[in-house]
Amino acid sequence: MPFANGLRIEMRRATPADGARCARIFLEARRKAFPWQPADRFGLDDYYDCVEDELVIVAEVDGQVVGFVSIDLPERFIHTLFIDPLWQQRGIGTLLLREALAELRGTAQLTCAARNAAARAFYEHNGWVPVPGANDGREAHVLYRKAD
Repeated sequence: MPFANGLRIEMRRATPADGARCARIFLEARRKAFPWQPADRFGLDDYYDCVEDELVIVAEVDGQVVGFVSIDLPERFIHTLFIDPLWQQRGIGTLLLREALAELRGTAQLTCAARNAAARAFYEHNGWVPVPGANDGREAHVLYRKAD
């Protein structure tokens, strides 16, 4: 069981019972991460639409889900990574990224909103490299790649 900042964190595959908690995390963390978007742009059902047909891994502390990552396995793409705002800055996101890479066993990609400076710094700190010219003229997102 991994530890981060003195916390014992359990990583496991999500079950249907985790859906409501993950949806709440998805809603609250996106509202915090994208302050330039109107808060009502995001809804609880967005989570279910976003992770459909993807592998979801959750991070738990003392039996409470505090974050998740979703992976599109055929595309080798990390689609979402969100931590409950009350649990951010504790190493949980780094552990979830490691788990996702272990599942993918090799090179993986993800995108990040170009305006989300904190997330971009987080990914780059964790060894993800922007792919030059990969946004096809879309300035809104940055494509990142990392080899395991």
